Amino acid sequence: MASAPATITAVSCISACAGAATAQSGSLLRIRGTAMSAVRKIVFLGAGGNRDNLIADTLKWRPTSVDVIVPARAASGRLRAVNGDGQRSTPSRATVSITSAPVSTGPLDVQVVGRRVFLGSQRPAQLNLMAREPMSVSVALVRIADGAAVMSWPVAAPVPGVVQTVTWDGRLAGIAQPPGRYEFRVFGAGVAAQAAQAAQAPAALATVGFELVDHKFPVQGKHNFGQAEARFGAGRSGHVHQGQDVLAACGTPLVAARGGVIKLNQHHERAGNYLVIDGDGIDIDYVYMHLREPSPLQKGARVLTGQAIGNVGRTGSATACHLHFELWSAPGWYTGGTALDPLPVLQLWDAYS
Repeated sequence: MASAPATITAVSCISACAGAATAQSGSLLRIRGTAMSAVRKIVFLGAGGNRDNLIADTLKWRPTSVDVIVPARAASGRLRAVNGDGQRSTPSRATVSITSAPVSTGPLDVQVVGRRVFLGSQRPAQLNLMAREPMSVSVALVRIADGAAVMSWPVAAPVPGVVQTVTWDGRLAGIAQPPGRYEFRVFGAGVAAQAAQAAQAPAALATVGFELVDHKFPVQGKHNFGQAEARFGAGRSGHVHQGQDVLAACGTPLVAARGGVIKLNQHHERAGNYLVIDGDGIDIDYVYMHLREPSPLQKGARVLTGQAIGNVGRTGSATACHLHFELWSAPGWYTGGTALDPLPVLQLWDAYS
């Protein structure tokens, strides 16, 4: 039986790097993704065509990552994972930047991984730092809207050429922080976090920003919002429509708009296969109906923002493939809560997701 092909989702340089986001011949890369434990080779696809393709053996195998050394003459570009039985992944969307030219001699190189971070997702906000000489620094996280220094981290004596990381999951003492623009500011060692907002604060050695958002659009494919009959409040036989329909091809992947706890995973003659998620840190229930198959997630399980929950279907009373999506205020779906019109927020999530 053939193994499952891997999917590469991210690439990062770990050591012998040319910069926080740049590798060179001999650099150690960490390739992250799904079904990675069977991957035995990585193909560096280069700029295009097969003439500059190079193949390297992987060094370590984990369920979600493998390590590989950048071979001589490898070019920047996408990657492909190859399993021990020859099963190949599709070319990655993630790319690796490889340089053979001299790099900046500045003492510190920084990179923020992802310009948009979804609250409660599997991937936190991440700052990569690479020093080119022995030095100690401190990192402050600043919220741009009010200038507040949210958190700080000491980073003691980075090893030259080795990338170190600082991550933040969007929470402070377990409480979700407001969406908006944030910055990682890197200072010399010993500078307190409050210095990030003090009037006489020393200048930051480096500053990189990102956007924190609290929802992801649930339909991961081509879609539309239909006509008047798809809207919240549209007339139905004996009741009114209590959600918004999002039309998409059957089989289109669905993800959790916001993480939380699975409240219900059931089947109903009208709703078909449906899922109710109690939103994390918010008094809202999120309802997904007409799934093609029952979701694999069990009642009581915790789900992350953007995590796969199923596929678009037409189960129940659906006459076309679509997601019927509902939002309910506390205390929840058919337990005293009120159905809310989801179209405005769906359109907002769609615009940035």
